[in-house]
Amino acid sequence: MEEHEYKWRASEPLIAQVKAWGLAQPDAQRRVIQMRSQYYDTVDGLLRRHGAALRLRRENERTVCCLKCGGHTTADGMHAREEYECVADNAADGLSRLPECGAPLDLCTLALAAPLEMLCAVDFTRCAVRLRQEDALCELALDEGELRHGTRTAPLYEIELELRAGGEQPFHALAAALADRFSLIPEPESKLARALRL
Repeated sequence: MEEHEYKWRASEPLIAQVKAWGLAQPDAQRRVIQMRSQYYDTVDGLLRRHGAALRLRRENERTVCCLKCGGHTTADGMHAREEYECVADNAADGLSRLPECGAPLDLCTLALAAPLEMLCAVDFTRCAVRLRQEDALCELALDEGELRHGTRTAPLYEIELELRAGGEQPFHALAAALADRFSLIPEPESKLARALRL
């Protein structure tokens, strides 16, 4: 399926402000998720060469494997890409199951045939707030944690708005209103890209 989300840079005070706004919206629903993401590729970089990223993420009590493929980013911070995910015990288990969820079979098969290595990790707490904007169901994600690459680390503060269901126009309108209200700065890079630059 195609994922649509906006990403913005943040700080601890900004996240607190946006969180207070989100929780004050009608019918807002909040959940807190402890997340540990590990990113993998084959030793020879097969997935990166194909514009794909493989992530194994612990989300509270469950572990989910995700493959992201292709996509593009707009100047206002909107990211669109193909995303497939399944519950899995490890990255290899996930690669074997992802084709059942629509992921490219050829790419998963090639990656499974080669040794996998962990590239980097991201540990963070997500406050996820479900919001309705007309017929669109959106999730406002407020992330605070740490990027890790080898022995190098950096703080992570990020705000995301993802379309979960419904119309795209109300989703884009909500993103524009959020960006304007809080003077949000788009984040063009993924967590993986930022961790690899450490």
